Parts: sequence; C-alpha cells; structure tokens
Amino acid sequence: MPKPIIEPEITAVSPRRAAPAHDLPQHSAECAPAMAVPFDSACPAEMPLTRLLHYWFEEVWCKGNMDAVAEVMTPDTLIYGAISALAEPECDYGEVVAALRNLLGPMTVTFTHAMETANWVTVRLLVRTSNPSDGMPFQITGQVMARVADGRIAELHSNMDYFRMFEKLGQLPPEAFAVCMTGERLK
Repeated sequence: MPKPIIEPEITAVSPRRAAPAHDLPQHSAECAPAMAVPFDSACPAEMPLTRLLHYWFEEVWCKGNMDAVAEVMTPDTLIYGAISALAEPECDYGEVVAALRNLLGPMTVTFTHAMETANWVTVRLLVRTSNPSDGMPFQITGQVMARVADGRIAELHSNMDYFRMFEKLGQLPPEAFAVCMTGERLK
C-alpha cells in the first residue's frame, strides 16, 4: 500500500496554480516515484537518493566539511546553475562553497519537498541563515535536481534565490528584483 501524500497547508492560491496532486491521474505503486512533504531524514531507506542529497547539504554547506565533496561528487560531476561558471572546470567546487559560506552566518537546510525516481532526486529546500555583519536572520529557497550514479552525484542542477540572498546581505538594494522588473537599472 503506497504511503499517502501529505499536501502542505495553503492559505492563498493563485488562479494560475496547477491542479492539486489529488486531482491528477494516479499511477500504480510500482512505477510511482517516492515523494515526501516534508522530507524526514530519519527514514533513509525509504528515499536513499534524497538522503544522499541531505547528507551533502548537511556536511558540505552547513558544516563546511569539504572532504564530503569528494565523497558525494566525482571530478566529472556536471554542475548547472547560477554558480556553475564558478565551479567548473578550473575551480574546485569546495572553493565555491567556501566563498558562499564566508558571506553567510551559520545555516540550516530543510527539504520542504522531495521526490525521487530510480536515479534522479529533486528537492525544494529552505535555507535559514543570517547576515554576519548585523546578525539579522533571513531565509532563501531553492530547488536542486541531481542524477545519482554509483552512489554519487553525477549531475547537479541548482536554482537558488541568490537575488534575495544578496539583498539580505546588503550587496543589492532592498526590493532590487522589483526595481529590475520595471526596466530600471540598479545604481
């Protein structure tokens, strides 16, 4: 018997929002991907690829354990996203992690949604951190999708809200995204 999908509580729904999951056609349990809302890291057997990604965030991003990069990724791991130009091929991924960690206070990462198939895992995450200069806490969200081969991340697609992060760090003016949407330039 498949585990029931727990839907997050929604207070306001946009008219453009897609149909809720319970209105979509259901597939048999054999071909349905594993899904969790929110992900429970205490159940690694149920979602092993999600657990691998959770370990990667905990060790590398939250604790700064750069040895875990080599445990979880290969030198040939393909990286796509806003920092991919910084992370390959000349730069060590650990250097990129260290540079971003130096900008932020201590952080925690929570997976609010997780889904995996045989060799792909996708998570929506919430990063809680602070601005080290004034101690003000803030959070950003992101989505990560990874292909896992032989127990390691072979391909990584990342989409984080760096715009908000740089606003909260004071490197971009408040509401910079809204200003950019008007066609104005940041000065």
